Amino acid sequence: MLATVAAFCSCERRPLNDPSEFVQILVEVNVTAVTNVRVNVYNEHIPVPDLTTDMMRVLVYDTQTKNLLSQSFLSAKTINEEGNQVLSGPLNISYGNYDILVYNFDTPTTQVNGESNEESITAFTTELPPALKNSYLGRTKAVDDDYQIRYEPDHLVVAAEHNLRISPHDTLVIIQTEATTVVDSYYLQIHVEGMQYASSATAVITGLSPANHFGLGLRETNPPVGAAFDLLKSTDDHIPGENKDVLCAVFNTFGKIPDSDSELTVTFNVIDIAGNLQKFETSLNRTFLTEDAIERHWLLIDETWVIDNPYPDVPTEGGGGFQPTVDDWEEEHGEIVL
Repeated sequence: MLATVAAFCSCERRPLNDPSEFVQILVEVNVTAVTNVRVNVYNEHIPVPDLTTDMMRVLVYDTQTKNLLSQSFLSAKTINEEGNQVLSGPLNISYGNYDILVYNFDTPTTQVNGESNEESITAFTTELPPALKNSYLGRTKAVDDDYQIRYEPDHLVVAAEHNLRISPHDTLVIIQTEATTVVDSYYLQIHVEGMQYASSATAVITGLSPANHFGLGLRETNPPVGAAFDLLKSTDDHIPGENKDVLCAVFNTFGKIPDSDSELTVTFNVIDIAGNLQKFETSLNRTFLTEDAIERHWLLIDETWVIDNPYPDVPTEGGGGFQPTVDDWEEEHGEIVL
C-alpha cells in the first residue's frame, strides 16, 4: 500500500502533446473580387472557372537564404461568415523568423517548380503537343513554328507572409493569412453572322505572360506565349439589330504583358458543318486599351465575322449544329473491380 501511494504521488499528469510545440495556420481563400468569375460577369449564360480547392501546400522558407525549411499540406476545410473557404492545419516549425508561401495544390494544368527556394518558385503551364497546337491554329501556320502555345492555367490562389515572427510560446499559436489568385480571367467575344454553319470553334490569343514567379510576386514577360481554348455559342443583347449571335469564352491567363511590344492577336477557327476550316484573325492591341479591357477584363471585339455557307447552292433552315448546353450530371452506379 505504501508503494502504491508513493507511485501515485510521483506521477505527473501531462497532455499527450505539449502545446508549446503547436503552430497552426488558417488560410482564407478570398476569391470574391475575381473579375468575370465572381464580379463583372459580362455573360451569365456561359460557364466560368471553378475557384474551389480541397488542398493547399504550405512552404516555410529561411528569411536570409530563402531556402526551403519545411512543408505541410492543408485539407481540413470550413466556410467562414463571408462565404469564403478556410483551410487549416498544423505547421512543423519552432520559434524564429520565417517566410511562408501557401498555394492550392489541386490544379490540373497549372504546375509549380523551383519550390526549393522562395525566389525561384514558379507557376506555369506546359506547351501544347504539336498535333493539338496545329488544331488550335487552324491547321495553317498562323504564327512561327517556334512560338509557344500553352494550356490556359487554372486559378492559383497564393498567400504570402514575409519575415513572420514566431515567439517562444506555451500555448497554441495561430497564423491567419489570406490567399488570392495570381491568374486573370478574361471574357472574349466576337459578333458572328452565319452561326448556323458552325460545328465547333476555338481561339488562340498571343502576346501573354508565360508564368508567375509568385515567391517574388512577379509575372514572367519573356518570351510571350499564346493561350488556346474552346469557344461557346451565345448571344449578346447589347448588339443592335436582329442578329445578336456571338462566339465567346471566359479564359484564364497569367496576364497581359504590360507595355509589351509583342503583337497581341486572336485567331478564331471554326469547323463548319461540312467539315471545312474557316478562319478569322484580328489584332487585340486596341481592344486591350479600352476601358472594358482594363477595368473589367472584357475583350469585346468591335468586328463581325461572317461564317460562309459551305453549301451555297443548298437551301438551309434556321438553327445549327453548334449549340452547346450545360446539363446536370447523370449518375451511374456500378462496381469497379480493382
